[in-house]
Amino acid sequence: MSFDPIPEPSASSDYLRIKENEKHRIRIMGTSKDPATFVQGWEAWGDDNKPHRMPYVLNQPCPKELRDLDRDGKPKLFWMFTVWHVELEKPMVFEVTQQTIKNQILSYSSNPKWGDPSCYVLEIGRTGTGMETVYTVIAEPPVEEPAKAITDAMTAAAIDVRVVFDDGSPFGALATNGQPMDTQVAPNDQVNIQELRDAGEPIPMPKRKPVDASEETVHSVGSITRDAIQTLKDAQEKQQSVAPEMKDGMPY
Repeated sequence: MSFDPIPEPSASSDYLRIKENEKHRIRIMGTSKDPATFVQGWEAWGDDNKPHRMPYVLNQPCPKELRDLDRDGKPKLFWMFTVWHVELEKPMVFEVTQQTIKNQILSYSSNPKWGDPSCYVLEIGRTGTGMETVYTVIAEPPVEEPAKAITDAMTAAAIDVRVVFDDGSPFGALATNGQPMDTQVAPNDQVNIQELRDAGEPIPMPKRKPVDASEETVHSVGSITRDAIQTLKDAQEKQQSVAPEMKDGMPY
């Protein structure tokens, strides 16, 4: 009699993490035009082995409290944005701190033959460990807007990466009406919301002009702006401890 358990599915994460000798094919769907899909900030790792994040502020160094909290005293600037994973066929969140990955993404997005990174697949690979780690970013043709099934899936995922600054989960963090949860009631006040509904009371909502889907094109999804490209180049000339200068005060 042999010991032969039924195969079990492997654990799946909604966060893209690239391990040694792995390659992942993605479309970058996040854009600074939609802050719910792209944020930039400082990240520190403390003795509790958890990330602590604060938003990037134009021309400001990393906050002292994060420097004091970080076990190495050197918090990193990060990008966090939404992506579509080609093989897994699902929306994911990708955090990038490696300058080599940032530079290669921007190199493609600034090339007129490639442009908007939502319109082509990027294969991101990793080899080596520690100081020998090498990341590669390779663009794949054709250059074409993402399929409607992809944009629909991204919308349905209701991701809002801004909540990571409050230790929240980005997935499902957007309200069903498309408005960020942080412009409404607190995300963990769902019980109170239901109680108000049961009592027939109005739900408090801010006055905000709804987004007309017809005003947004699929091509705008995933666009890393031309201003961002130049401002990152300027940022690379600054010291790591000082946040890079952004044209017109806009984030990447």
